Amino acid sequence: MAPNVERDPILEAFHLWNENGWEDRAAGCTAVTSLMRVHQMMTRRADQILAPIDLTFARYELLVRLYFREGSLPLSQLGKALQIHQTSITSLVDRLEKQGLIKRTPHPTDRRSTMAQMTPAGRALTAKAIKLLNSEFFGDLGLTGREANLLIGLLMRMRRSWDDIENTEGWEPFEAGLDFPPAD
Repeated sequence: MAPNVERDPILEAFHLWNENGWEDRAAGCTAVTSLMRVHQMMTRRADQILAPIDLTFARYELLVRLYFREGSLPLSQLGKALQIHQTSITSLVDRLEKQGLIKRTPHPTDRRSTMAQMTPAGRALTAKAIKLLNSEFFGDLGLTGREANLLIGLLMRMRRSWDDIENTEGWEPFEAGLDFPPAD
């Protein structure tokens, strides 16, 4: 069957997988491509909301880590906390430093380590960014609160199955509703 350009490409892939004998993988293919597409859309929306204050979501995430950690963390801990490569941390810190939102400082006890220290301007802009995202994005995902909690639980289950979550303590509220029997 020729691809139908009128159909959503993710739905089209689902049908192509079924038609080509991969029925047992069609739902997985559709779930992965749907998650990837939603990730693209969410990143774009967050970046649009933050653009007027000259932030991206990636830089916002770094600032939020500092904001809730007394304004200072070693660069190596930022990479682990944000789950990104150290090269990316360096690039984010460089950009935020040029904006005057953070500064590099020596680690107080480890001469080999450098700290990212939030400036007062960084603290003020982060508070503004949190308010923007809370009012224009986080409250309207197109899901009810129950649906959002169910989605969090499902994503948590996936992350746990790939050993991305070491300690499941605290995730219990999101496991509610996941006790339905598997469809397999």
